[in-house]
Amino acid sequence: MTMLRDATEMQTRVLLRDLVALVILRPYSQSGFLEDQMSLSDDLKHLLHLDKDKPADDRTELPAVDGDAAPEGAPGMLPAQSGSPTAAPQTPTPAAQGRVLLIHGYSANWEAFLPWRDALYSAGIATATISVGNYVTLNNEVTIKDLGEAFDRALRMTNFAGEIPADGWTFDAVVHSTGMLVLRQWLTSDPYPPSDKRSRIRRLKHLVGLAPATFGSPQAKKGRSWLGALVKGNHTMGPDFLNAGDMVLDGLELASEYTWDLALNDMVGPAPLYDKGDGTPYAAVFIGNVPYSGISAVANSPGCDGTVRWAGCALDTRKVTLDFRRHAQLDPADPTKRVVISDWSSERLSAPMIAVDAQNHGTIISNPKPEVVSLVHDFFGIRSKDEYDAWETRALAFGAPSKAKMDTSDGVSDGAGWQQLWIHMVDDHGDGVTDYNIQLYYGNELTESDDPAKEGVKLIADTYSSDSSYRCFYIHLTQEMLELKADNKKMWLELIASSGSALIEYEAYTGSANDPLRLAIDSHDSMVNKPVKMDITALTEGGGSLFYPYTTTFMEVFVQREPMPLGKVSDLFTFPG
Repeated sequence: MTMLRDATEMQTRVLLRDLVALVILRPYSQSGFLEDQMSLSDDLKHLLHLDKDKPADDRTELPAVDGDAAPEGAPGMLPAQSGSPTAAPQTPTPAAQGRVLLIHGYSANWEAFLPWRDALYSAGIATATISVGNYVTLNNEVTIKDLGEAFDRALRMTNFAGEIPADGWTFDAVVHSTGMLVLRQWLTSDPYPPSDKRSRIRRLKHLVGLAPATFGSPQAKKGRSWLGALVKGNHTMGPDFLNAGDMVLDGLELASEYTWDLALNDMVGPAPLYDKGDGTPYAAVFIGNVPYSGISAVANSPGCDGTVRWAGCALDTRKVTLDFRRHAQLDPADPTKRVVISDWSSERLSAPMIAVDAQNHGTIISNPKPEVVSLVHDFFGIRSKDEYDAWETRALAFGAPSKAKMDTSDGVSDGAGWQQLWIHMVDDHGDGVTDYNIQLYYGNELTESDDPAKEGVKLIADTYSSDSSYRCFYIHLTQEMLELKADNKKMWLELIASSGSALIEYEAYTGSANDPLRLAIDSHDSMVNKPVKMDITALTEGGGSLFYPYTTTFMEVFVQREPMPLGKVSDLFTFPG
């Protein structure tokens, strides 16, 4: 009896502790890094074991969805269903054959996509099977690369795949949040060249992102903390207990090395994976224009839908490279060239952000808006560049009023949108520079920033936990920033960097190889040492601009790492005597 009483008392204490934690930490679980939205009453039912009849996250295959055939559409509209998901293996509109995959985000499960599965069916996608994927994220050893390969295996073992030989079939996909990274990882790990009909890039015909974490999330770092493990960690007793998915969250961090490399592979490389031809997937991105509300708003960050930044969801990006090494290496034919900026290619698919009014990261998937469902339905019918352009024009017009609210959010009356600037600073050996500071200014003359009263561009800074040479700066743009060239304004960076030792310094060569600019600061007295100013007005030449709303711009900065002192035998290595 004593042992039974002690056990009962222990269970009661644990229950009371969990109830207190639930009430205190619930705001973080709803807003910080949650993608499967549950109410407080749902949590209480789970805690008190009153939801034992609720389906578990057991990766159970979903039942088929049957229905009547969709009507034959005009060009750019989804054609009638053939009646079999195995028909027309190479069709450019696989949704009409039922080959649509829905992929959820971090910490969620397949049930999160049931509202969208039902909405697509009701919109006329009469399919034999709409496949809703399910995958594990709450395990500290699993990476996004692992999930990409696991997705490939599951894809090749779907019901329709087994009846179509040699992977020679197409499909469409709708992804939410982290699901975008999983699918992009799968695309960039293609074992076949793009010319092969089995190549992954040719088989995926339409990609829809619902609040996709294309460039990560500001909440990922919180998820890797002890609070994240307590709130979002795996609560099933076993080896993964309180695992919050550390490696997945590492890839989801802002400015993570993983996301940087992934974007260089599929968006910024010499042959981007998304263009306007029929050999790569057409892509569309939707995101809500409000963050979480009520008690869930406690962990909201500026310019986001509660989890994903408004400027970090589109596939519209480019890269700027600044080379301040002693011998610039950007162009073998021009050793004086120190700036390269990738073009906004007219043939590259931009997949801009389409704003959805009054929805956040959770409600965009849990409560599909009929207008968005209709746009997605029509998007699945796109078969050519002209059809895509026409659809994009219509979709952007739909989202324009909602985007206007995002432009001036946070009370900025002359707001013109948001932009992410991802910076990676590297030395001449290819190693990251982990201790640096960057400020961004614009005005009439560079000397204006010598005045302490001169305000720079407000930067919301985030540093990648695993390598601080990667940084993310979030900017709420204004109309003045977008009109710098028209107003003949200059733009410049102020940069300092430290090696942590007097024996080594970082230098910036902007002209002669014999005349470097010191990036080190020996004193906090601004009259003794000042940051190096770098005029980047040239980035706006040709009618361009560094600032583009609702995009992410990559900036790689190369500097020279030098033993000190310069111009003589260094203190680091000598020949005594």
